[in-house]
Amino acid sequence: SFAAMTCQSRLTPLLLLLLLACLAANSQAQIPTQCRSDAYPPPADSEIDWVDVDLDEAPLTRWRNVVAHRGPQLRALIAQFRIFVRNMTGSELLINLVDKDLTPLAHTLPQPFRDEIVGIANMTGIPLGEVTLYNIFYEIFTVCTSIVAEDQKGVLYHARNLDFGLFLGWDLANSTWLITEYLRPAIVNIRFKKSGQTVFMSTNFAGYVGILTALKPGRFSLTMNERFNADGGYIGVIEWILGKRDAVWMGFLTRSVMETADSYAQAKQMLTGTKMLAPAYFILGGNSTMQGCIITRSRDDAIDVWERSAAANHTWYLLQTNYDHWKPPFVLDDRRTPGNKCMMAKGQASMGFKEIFNVLSSIPVLNKLTTYTALMRVDTGEYHSYRQTCKDPCAPW
Repeated sequence: SFAAMTCQSRLTPLLLLLLLACLAANSQAQIPTQCRSDAYPPPADSEIDWVDVDLDEAPLTRWRNVVAHRGPQLRALIAQFRIFVRNMTGSELLINLVDKDLTPLAHTLPQPFRDEIVGIANMTGIPLGEVTLYNIFYEIFTVCTSIVAEDQKGVLYHARNLDFGLFLGWDLANSTWLITEYLRPAIVNIRFKKSGQTVFMSTNFAGYVGILTALKPGRFSLTMNERFNADGGYIGVIEWILGKRDAVWMGFLTRSVMETADSYAQAKQMLTGTKMLAPAYFILGGNSTMQGCIITRSRDDAIDVWERSAAANHTWYLLQTNYDHWKPPFVLDDRRTPGNKCMMAKGQASMGFKEIFNVLSSIPVLNKLTTYTALMRVDTGEYHSYRQTCKDPCAPW
């Protein structure tokens, strides 16, 4: 693996970053943007399975349907993370600290998430500290593209690519990110139910109790993208460990929004006004014309709410990657410009699941970090998700 190579060669973190930057620059220079028209429909075997989580069931056991048959995938994923950490540090010391010190941290988490994580550890046999670490991952490592679009008939579509695993081990032999490859088998669609009725639907990595992508039929849709910021998720997690717990975990906030908010307006209020451990972008879609916004969050509050009515040049859609929309994207990770190019090429007249999936399947919007694509339509409650793999030639991110 690239991680092993870096240790054996004694490369510094800065040199590792420079090597990856050169890889990205070289790849993006050699791979021109091509707006695909042939990716939809995706192969049947890429569709993600559905399971139910009963919110009326005790938190300690409610994730049984999700993890009972996916324990091997989850154990393999966490084992791979252990290998990555060992290769980068040269010892098991950090993992041993995780097993020892994150176990007490799990018991500080708010309910019902605390008992859910404890239950997942019990059901899979994975140490509680490692399940806790697995749930922390998504506060700080998610790199994504989200789109909210409206067709000429006023129908709203919300779609996203979930990209994950940046810097978590590059496999030179296969030109893949190791953690990304181990994540794909752990993807599952979940219907969260209460009193026998579906409250909302989401796409999750098995064992993760928060929400990154979800739809509340007839009400709203929500995706979360990581926001890179100096005051980032690492700081929030450290503050929590040290006892400062006046902020909410991002994944727990989005889960609470999906469970309790009953409208687009209520969801937006919760997402803009709640103090969080990590900065983020929340992409929110509604159920009527012109609803849709991108909420740019610091850890304390919303610093910008980009409404579709205020979008310049292309008011029929909003596209968000991992950089503030009023600033240029990072030169080595520009998915925004190709994404906008493809959206404008498709046009509002033809917009629907087919064309938005084709946009999200166009390189470099689709890249080596992409694990899945989700397609949502609030008014009808339609929700589709597919595992995605970017074959060479492909951008590393």
